[in-house]
Amino acid sequence: MSSIQQVLLDAYEYQIYPFIKLIENLKLPRDPSRTPLFSAGFNLDKVQLESKSLQQEFEIDKNSTNASKLDIDLNILQTDSELQLELEYNTNLFDTQTIQRWLGHYVTFLENVVANPEKTLAQLPILTQTQRHQLLVEWNNTQTDYPREHCIHELFEAQVAKTPDAVAVIFADESLTYRELNHKANQLANYLQKLGVGAETLVGICLHRSLEMIIGILGTLKAGGAYVPLDPTYPSDRLEFMVQDARVDILLTQESLVK
Repeated sequence: MSSIQQVLLDAYEYQIYPFIKLIENLKLPRDPSRTPLFSAGFNLDKVQLESKSLQQEFEIDKNSTNASKLDIDLNILQTDSELQLELEYNTNLFDTQTIQRWLGHYVTFLENVVANPEKTLAQLPILTQTQRHQLLVEWNNTQTDYPREHCIHELFEAQVAKTPDAVAVIFADESLTYRELNHKANQLANYLQKLGVGAETLVGICLHRSLEMIIGILGTLKAGGAYVPLDPTYPSDRLEFMVQDARVDILLTQESLVK
């Protein structure tokens, strides 16, 4: 058995072992007629890699009358000096573009196994240089110019004037327009100012992600204060320390979170 072949077999066995341990730890009820959690198969049959490169040639047979027994089933077969990847999948779950992308990732992974047999599996990339550039550079190129002489809440108010009835924020099945969000933030700002919030006043915001959290941030800024984010999932001792250490003057939270 070649070293490359052993690497691929080790990769397959490593994937199976964590899955078996997961099932054991979860203690889920088992139905012998079904694969637990998901239905996937992987079969590696007499793989021999003699070539130093792999050709990416995919053909999707949309007219096949074969019914896939699993949600996704990958078979790797040896044909002379090349690898033949045969993938059956449930078309109700996956589209053609997704399958082609996954096959491309797998071929890229195999190419890197051949080129770098000394590296661990975790060190081997599945993205091409073009894909990495698109993911890390192109799709992250979100920089935009904005008037830096204005504060965030002032920029928000300018947008309210432009599109008052457009949806400003959505959470779950709730939403607020710019006009509605601005009105609620103004109400909170007036209330905070009556409590003495102004310049250099720190307002703690201990809220789960919600419309109320956005209202709290905007209302605090409109009142002239600065907000201190407090994650409600933190232990109470840690939250108490953060409040005292930051010298938070006022705390915005929900009654259900008060301990």
